[in-house]
Amino acid sequence: MVQNTTEGNVSGATPPPGPRMVPPNPQLIEAFNWFNVAVVTAIMLAMGCTLKLRELIRVLKQPSQIDRRFFVGVAIGFLCQFIVLPLVGFGLAHALQYSSMTAMGALVVSCCPGGTTSNILTFWNRGDVALSVTMTTVSTVLAMGMMPLNLWLYSRSWTHDVAVVPYKEIVTTIAMILIPVTVGMLIKYWFEKLAKVIVTIGSVIGLLGITTTFVMSVIINPSMFKVSWNVWVGALLLPIIGGVLGYGISCAPFLQLSHSRRRTIALETGVQHVTLAVAIIQLTFAKKKQFLSELLVFPMLYAPFLVVLGLAVTGVFRLWLVATGQNKNPATGGDKFAENTETPGNLEKNGVANIVAMEIDDEVHKNRS
Repeated sequence: MVQNTTEGNVSGATPPPGPRMVPPNPQLIEAFNWFNVAVVTAIMLAMGCTLKLRELIRVLKQPSQIDRRFFVGVAIGFLCQFIVLPLVGFGLAHALQYSSMTAMGALVVSCCPGGTTSNILTFWNRGDVALSVTMTTVSTVLAMGMMPLNLWLYSRSWTHDVAVVPYKEIVTTIAMILIPVTVGMLIKYWFEKLAKVIVTIGSVIGLLGITTTFVMSVIINPSMFKVSWNVWVGALLLPIIGGVLGYGISCAPFLQLSHSRRRTIALETGVQHVTLAVAIIQLTFAKKKQFLSELLVFPMLYAPFLVVLGLAVTGVFRLWLVATGQNKNPATGGDKFAENTETPGNLEKNGVANIVAMEIDDEVHKNRS
């Protein structure tokens, strides 16, 4: 265990010795935050355009038709994001011997709920978009109680400050998920051709947004290149561990989850809400601006690593689909290993599991009509 010192503790009066880190530009951060709001809204609108309103209405009227495995994914997400990952972040900070400030930044990220980036990554990797949106929404709601608990439990190694959870940010995030998704579902219900166009535009915006996030993370905090190697290692390992844990747990034979759902769960548990982490740090340590740069360095490193890993996983998956000839069957998520219980013959039994529909599925539906 790393021993606390007055000099290295966040609650201490003076910053630790070493090279002075340049504080992030607050105006640039503010502009970047508004950019993220626009990108997330566009992405969630596009994700809503992939969901079938008539299926949602049907299962709400007959809840017994909801596939119980759908809730298994939500439960795994809760286990990984609020039980396992905070412990992983705590362990990494101690194992890699972070300073108190860097450790707090890592802990805050690991205690955050899933980020909306996972939704577009799920769509690109032909996962269950309905499950992804549900997991993101549920984890964001539960974060209002679980984040204060985890931060109180694990942060005492480095600070006595009580973390300030930005409930306004959390509620805003929930609204940014549910409102565009609902509008997207209505568009798909009334204007299917327009919905297809929005999905395509949303995918392009998502790619540009993720790429811009990578570039802006570097511009906003160039000091991250001056940090020690152990911070880079931790920022790289956290999303990998989260994704591997989610996929590994979902592979348990008795859970009987399809590969598309396993991919969805892995992406959800591997992607944390970085913007929320930054907001918590800024609110909690608003009176200790001399520490702010080092507190933010882990989230600022985590964000570009998340982008690179997400795009790498998507690229590998797409190449695998092409190599195995599965890229021609998007109606089943391109997954020849999908469970027999999720085939078209069992649509009536699976309810929410089949809310997600790709473009070819829409065409088949029209032809049958």
